[in-house]
Order: sequence, then structure tokens, then C-alpha cells
Amino acid sequence: MTIGQANTEALIAPLSLAGGGFAMLALDQRESLRAMFARAGRVPVGDDTLRRFKRQGIEILTPHASGVLLDRPLAVTGERPAGIAPGCGLILAADVLHHAPGGHIDFTSLDPLATPAFIERVGAVAIKLLVIWRAGRDRAERADLVSAFIDVARRAGVASLVEGIVRPDGDQPWTSARQRDNAIIAAAAEFSAFRPTIYKAEVPGYSESDLSRVYAESVRMSQVVAGPWVVLSNGVRQADFAGAVRLACEGGAHGFLAGRAIWSDVIGERDVGPALRTRSARRLDQMVAIVEHSMRERVSGGMAGRAREEDDDG
Repeated sequence: MTIGQANTEALIAPLSLAGGGFAMLALDQRESLRAMFARAGRVPVGDDTLRRFKRQGIEILTPHASGVLLDRPLAVTGERPAGIAPGCGLILAADVLHHAPGGHIDFTSLDPLATPAFIERVGAVAIKLLVIWRAGRDRAERADLVSAFIDVARRAGVASLVEGIVRPDGDQPWTSARQRDNAIIAAAAEFSAFRPTIYKAEVPGYSESDLSRVYAESVRMSQVVAGPWVVLSNGVRQADFAGAVRLACEGGAHGFLAGRAIWSDVIGERDVGPALRTRSARRLDQMVAIVEHSMRERVSGGMAGRAREEDDDG
């Protein structure tokens, strides 16, 4: 084992399942969460509504997860949020999301208050940066942003998670599913060059209700990402996500960091707590089981391969 591998393993250990892999919960949504409550008829939607939902999600769902992603300042203020289950690592969102009211994220920047001192004070074991990727545009700016983020993580002594979200160049939609597939792989190759501890990707090869390309595109992803990578759930139908996680893991992913696919359907409930305890917790457990099975298969496959090599040597 190299020094770099040992350091990576030490950094990811607080976010890992016992058998390896990641089952991480995202509760860092900000204005998008406000919009979800508004669409469900909860108007006006104040910060207290968002904070209450995050507190419930933390208390009910983190016992089922290996890590939880939270934002500053709605969920993380001056200390580790109460209610995070023991053994569930805190990931701090270190990004500022820039967008028009109710619109898609146009670009992101590094949160100047997410300093090494703040990261230590709140007990985070990792930080996350979302980056918008557009072909042929803003590569130098992205490089500066990701480099600065990686440096903060290094100085804080925590894991770094870079999340790449691809967009077409300009206002036109993707010309084909293949064009978007290629963009997801190209973004992964670009960001992986900065050596984040974990790369967080849109599900490779996914299009609505179609999982047929996920495995093959996940294999492509594994060929360009130097370290472990996980999938996010934004843009994936809730009913499709478990299958997408299974296929992505078969193609080399190490798990997921997801929110909407786990809890989005409880937003309109009169009493969110019971819905989180039943539907969302069961859904999260199902996906944990998928990752655990994939990691066992990966280990047993590797052991079988080594055994065959030893037999050949003998």
C-alpha cells in the first residue's frame, strides 16, 4: 500500500460502511428545498421550515447512513448539529450556490466561512464542493475553484468531495443522450485530475426511466476517476434510483450521496416525521443493502481472482 492510498483510506474511513463503500445522505439543499415546500403548498416557506425538516431528517435518517451532507448556515452553525447518529460522518457543504430565484444554479463559489478552523469546530470529517461544468467554457475558473477547495480540505485534514454537474454550452438542450453521457465522463476526467478524495457524479448513462446504459457508462467512469466515486440522485426518478445505484456499483461506483431519491416524497406530508421513519428510512436501508452487497461481491471477486493467479503461479 502506498502512502497516498493509506492517507485516502484514513480520510474515507469515517464516511464508510463497515464492509466498505458509502451510503451517504444529502440534506444540504437550500433554495431548492424551499421550492419543494412551496410546490407542496407550504407558502410562505421560511428558514424555520427548512431547519425543522433538516433536524428531523438528521435525527431519523442518520442512524441508517454512513455520512450526512449538511449546509451552512441552515443546518450547521457553530458546532456539530445535535442528533447526528454516532458513526455517521458529517460532510460540510463548502459551496455557495449562485442562481436566480427559483432557477437552476448558474455557478458556485467557495464559502469563505468554511475555514479549517470552522470545519474543526463543527466536527466535519469532509467537505463538499459542487461545480457546474460546461464544455468549452470556464475551465480556468473551474481549476482555480477546485484547487482552492482541495487546499482547504488539505489544511483542515479532512476528505474532499467534488461534485460535477454538467450543463450544455449555451441555452440549447443536449442534442442527444450520448452527448450528455460524454459530458459526464469528460467532467469526471477533468475534476479527477485534482485528486479529490471522493468524486460525486450524476448517474452515468441515465435518462428518464432508462437504465440500459448505466452499467457501461459507469465502467467508463471508473476508467477515468482515479479514486472512489459515488452517484447523486438529482435528476433521477425516485423509482429508478435503487436500480441505478446497483448498476453503477456493478460498474465500479462505491455507493451514493443522495437526498431527493430518499426523502423528496415526504415534503407534502402533514406530519413529516412518521413518513421519514417509514418510507424514507426503508428506502435508505434498501440502498445501503445494495452497496453492501456490491462491496462483498467486489471483495469476493478480487479474492477469487488472486486465488486463480496463485494457482497459475503454482
